[in-house]
Amino acid sequence: MSYLPPLGALLLPLTALLAQSALAANPYTSSMNEAPKDNNPDCDCYVVQSGKDSQTPEYFQYYRFYDFRNLPGAMSESPPLLNDSQIAGMADTWQPDLFNSDAWNYDWGIQNWTKPATEDFPVPMNNSFANIFLGEEDSTSYLALRTSRLDDYQTAGEIENQQKNLMHVSMRMYGRVQGAKGAVAGFFTFFDDDNESDIEILTDDPKDQIRYTNQPSVGEDGNEVAAASVGPTDLPRWDEWQTHRIDWLPKNSYWYLNQKQVAANTYSVPREQSFLVLNMWGDGGEWSGEMDVGDSAEFHIQWIEMTFNTSGPYEGKSQENKRDVTNLFGRKRADKGCKTVCKIDDVKEVGTPEVDSGVMGMSVSWGLLTVVGLVSVVVGV
Repeated sequence: MSYLPPLGALLLPLTALLAQSALAANPYTSSMNEAPKDNNPDCDCYVVQSGKDSQTPEYFQYYRFYDFRNLPGAMSESPPLLNDSQIAGMADTWQPDLFNSDAWNYDWGIQNWTKPATEDFPVPMNNSFANIFLGEEDSTSYLALRTSRLDDYQTAGEIENQQKNLMHVSMRMYGRVQGAKGAVAGFFTFFDDDNESDIEILTDDPKDQIRYTNQPSVGEDGNEVAAASVGPTDLPRWDEWQTHRIDWLPKNSYWYLNQKQVAANTYSVPREQSFLVLNMWGDGGEWSGEMDVGDSAEFHIQWIEMTFNTSGPYEGKSQENKRDVTNLFGRKRADKGCKTVCKIDDVKEVGTPEVDSGVMGMSVSWGLLTVVGLVSVVVGV
């Protein structure tokens, strides 16, 4: 139940600047003079344990880690809510040094599209730059996405990752959701309404329940597809910090919470190259519920980790006639196989892959997956 406009309607341009903040004095400084680097230069590929009982090794060619925990300029209190005198889609960001920087916009696009009211979704919804901000608690910064209810409409927050050519991924985020009923926090892969794999937290739900869905969840007859979604309960509370994970594999989707598998599905596993989306929204519909006027809710993320394969150009199928980055940095490990395997779980420091001494090197034919990968981008030191 995630709402996205056609990709052709995206409002933010792609930029060709790569964040190298682990190497730069200024965490927002970007450089085109150096190729992207792995967090561990010894890694040729990455392995995760997935599948039934997490016993099957799955291999990926590329890796990224986005760290929002130590960025300057964070707010100790949430900024003021938008009001009815403002146009949400035209409101500015609270922290332009970060969210208008080349480093940020290379990897992320903040959305400001709108969605009108319908009979099923009675509250109009407007995304806003002002609903994406950097918060702070106990000297640790985090990315925040917010939704709030005004008299006439709901404001929302959504960001997209600019790498549009994911073809299978294990992606994680350390996050929590807090605030009023009537909101949905989403962390998902997306290509279209038939190729989408979701983690969704509904603030109307009990705090021990999370929804895991492969779309479409509603059939052509308008009825719910029972096989599409599961909503296990008795989980760790979503209003506290937890590690959430999706493994999108060729024939299966698996979902994890704190490294424990909590859901699996073979229904409508995505088949198209996709990208990562995070959002926080509400529209008064049956899925989100209706938020009371003046209330708000927030989705907080300390870090995001992805290991993935790719297919096609960086900007994805629906980003035609944008910039061509196919040969921006040359090909990476196209014919070298996977001599040194690294793990990303059970490491000394999250975000720093380690050589897996228990796995021997192998010959891996990546085939069409040898498109440029932009790896290990760290937003912040």
